Amino acid sequence: MNTLHKMFSNSQISFDPLNFIGLLATVLISFYIFKSEIPFSYIKERHEKLIFPLFDLLEPLLYQKPDDNTWESVCNIIEKNKSLADGTLLNIYYYCKNCPSQENFIALCSYVDHAYDKSCQLQKLKCRSIEYRILHKQYKSKTYLVFYILALSLLGIIFFLIGLIAFVLMLVLAKSIFDSADNSAKIVMLILFSVAGMAFVKYVERHQ
Repeated sequence: MNTLHKMFSNSQISFDPLNFIGLLATVLISFYIFKSEIPFSYIKERHEKLIFPLFDLLEPLLYQKPDDNTWESVCNIIEKNKSLADGTLLNIYYYCKNCPSQENFIALCSYVDHAYDKSCQLQKLKCRSIEYRILHKQYKSKTYLVFYILALSLLGIIFFLIGLIAFVLMLVLAKSIFDSADNSAKIVMLILFSVAGMAFVKYVERHQ
């Protein structure tokens, strides 16, 4: 802690607001470009033409026993939208079409089950809750459901701890930079912190 304080309180280090703003803008632009690698139009088209029709068809039968009409409908949906299917789905489709067994149907259900939630997340749509899954028996087995809930809870705790540690470190770093900055730089930093705080509040409100 003392080393960090000495590093930022060194009189030879001057805080340049323009460089700080430029660095922040570069980080934000890089993050935006990274998130925008997959066009939203493609995500939406894939959801509407492939993922949702498959989920809508299979949801009443998830992880259960299909009939001949279900097999035919599944194959028709995938066949018409092959350009939107990834390698995993095409592989499952091949086995389902040539060998329509219960094992292959479970593999198809597992893919569609996860792909639907992922597609909803990419479009900022609300995913199914654990209560919904339990009520409609949308899980491979009770053992799988228990492990899923435990893994989800553990993952949430890990992310919370990581976020808490990162937040504390950012506060310490921000305080050190703020204390070593001149008056004009402090004003700029206060404005940036205020904007970031408002953005965080809006984000939390939208995702409640």
